[in-house]
Amino acid sequence: MSTGWIKLHRKIFDHEIWNDVTTFRLFTLLLLKASHQDGIKINGIELKKGQYIRSYSKLCEDLGYKERRALKKVSKSTILRSIKKLVENGMVTVCETDIGTLFTIVKYESYQGLDGQNNSNYRTANEPSTERLQNDYGTIAEPKQELKNSRIKEFKEEEEERSPVENHLTPSQQIEDKYLSRRGGGLMISPNDASAIDRIIQEQIPLEDIMVWIDEIFDQYRPRHRADGIKSFSYLEKGILDRWHAKNNQPSNISEFKPKKQQDNLSALEAYAKEKGIKFGGGLA
Repeated sequence: MSTGWIKLHRKIFDHEIWNDVTTFRLFTLLLLKASHQDGIKINGIELKKGQYIRSYSKLCEDLGYKERRALKKVSKSTILRSIKKLVENGMVTVCETDIGTLFTIVKYESYQGLDGQNNSNYRTANEPSTERLQNDYGTIAEPKQELKNSRIKEFKEEEEERSPVENHLTPSQQIEDKYLSRRGGGLMISPNDASAIDRIIQEQIPLEDIMVWIDEIFDQYRPRHRADGIKSFSYLEKGILDRWHAKNNQPSNISEFKPKKQQDNLSALEAYAKEKGIKFGGGLA
């Protein structure tokens, strides 16, 4: 949507997200797309003022950028980190739904209130309401099941979409991103999860093995019901340690060489002398 306007305070220059291009663009996008009134319904979910629903894969497309002549998408892990930063700074709250993530701009009314003016001026007055909804909410026409399936697919595509900036992440950050993307819910890990990740790193297990085994554990997990899932990194910690132990203690195909017990030289001479009728020590027997 290219009509209407929002208010953006100049104090944004002093905020840490000003120097974080993706996070700043994401926050601006959420401000521009957020509902300007209560009561708008998207697939049974009623939005309040300052709320917006969008899937992570759509946000990757929304924040795409041109590099020379190529159009590049922002990776999902980058989106997740930016959302986490906005949540930690108290700028937005998030809630996962069946049709995407529900974003709520904190203090939206305080920032975007029009000082008594009619909010109908906030957007183009003659823009049809139906068209406005279609423009604002790209997920509205997507079937629920298709969205659920796409959420699973997008997490598996994350590794292929990594941006060059992500190469500078610490091992713990990379493990955290991998875990959050495969878990498929929430933007932050618990203190217990962080401790489990630190313990894994202290084992000096190669990062490549850890990342592969995280995928392997999630892929092999069989939920008992729709609410079942891997909710703690401690579960992954045990699986990773089991695989690390097995890798370093593989049975050898080469049997241990055990030399035959050799007879004492003196005993061998004595036996030979007895056999030949020779008195041991000289003379005939």
